[in-house]
Amino acid sequence: MKVCILTHGYPLFPTDTTAPFMESIAETLQEHNVDVTVFMPDTPQLARNPGDHSVNLQTYRYFFPRRLQQLGYANTLVNDCKMKKYVYLLAPFMFLFGIVHLIRLHRKHNFDVIHAHWLLPNGFIGAIVSKWYQVPLVLTVHGSDLFVAKLNPFFKWMSKWTLKQTVKVTSSSPTFLQMVEALGASEEKQCLVNHGTTPAEFSPASSQQLIDLRQSLSIPEDHLIVFSLGRIVLKKGFEYLIKAIPQIQDKVSNVTVIIGGDGSDLPRLKLLAEEQGISDNIRFPGTISRADVSVYFHLCDIFTLPAVFDPKGNVDGCPIVIMEAMACGKPVVVTNISGIPQAVLHGKTGYLVGEKDSDALVTALVSLLTDPEKRNRFGSAGRQRLLHELTWEKTIEQFISLYPQGNEESSK
Repeated sequence: MKVCILTHGYPLFPTDTTAPFMESIAETLQEHNVDVTVFMPDTPQLARNPGDHSVNLQTYRYFFPRRLQQLGYANTLVNDCKMKKYVYLLAPFMFLFGIVHLIRLHRKHNFDVIHAHWLLPNGFIGAIVSKWYQVPLVLTVHGSDLFVAKLNPFFKWMSKWTLKQTVKVTSSSPTFLQMVEALGASEEKQCLVNHGTTPAEFSPASSQQLIDLRQSLSIPEDHLIVFSLGRIVLKKGFEYLIKAIPQIQDKVSNVTVIIGGDGSDLPRLKLLAEEQGISDNIRFPGTISRADVSVYFHLCDIFTLPAVFDPKGNVDGCPIVIMEAMACGKPVVVTNISGIPQAVLHGKTGYLVGEKDSDALVTALVSLLTDPEKRNRFGSAGRQRLLHELTWEKTIEQFISLYPQGNEESSK
């Protein structure tokens, strides 16, 4: 089977942190004897070579000079809740040249399935080619695309038309499936597909690696560590973790919080930490490379991500970092919204807390910080759940079963 994956998020070099889950999906699909082509917009930052991947990576130019190709790869939105102004200039060229190049690519490879990730722009590009050549279109929505679909009537029309062309619409969040239904996707088309991770990527760190990282961050040896990771944007809810720290310190004095990642909201968070008087007990290491992220997970005692609906209604599905923490055997404290409850079992693998509820966050974190046996029990249960239910292998098996030819093969 030949599958073309459409995306505008993908690691631009082997250690890049831009949508690594997309590479995991593509590479795991390839391992299942599927001939995978990844079709994505060109960008000046792209630095891949044939030796660092097994799939067929194809990029398309949509604007000249090349340095002005700035769409996708987490460059389109400000704080994930406002479109950058240049998008409206560049987007028509992305749609046009994306369609033209995908037509050429299909004529060359004769794809059996087009699997588009994100409703706009990729879903629409895929839908045009799908309708013209009668190639089945599977769409996976991730959240920010549904936010974009509501920005103006034209985007909404494009989204509704795209959904009509699909054979299946998948998401890791029931919330997003409700949103696509409101845009016209029938219940028969909808499918909840949990995303996962690759446990082998998170093998235990050495004692020296843990010592070196702790020293590089100037964290005292006796301090417990709470780790959070993600793009620094409003929907991650990091501000509620920062607001919770003073109360946590009242009950557990030897604790340090690490918030990893970079983004447009970082300056505000650093200022908030200063205002809260907790600068000595919080670390902002910035972007953490894929090569180092496993060490951070193994260093911490608890992982937390207090995700929220941002002021524009944008929200994550089920952030992959939660499953990565579980792969490292860490208990998690996360918000009970969107697709997150699909991964975390409350009171067994971690705690689910209310959205924007710093008090509940304090209670859950203190409960784990003061009980090492519970931390170990939750962490072990989370890892076992991940190994059996939340791997990319499981995700890809479900994707293949949704592909028309894959469905035929599985019924034989």
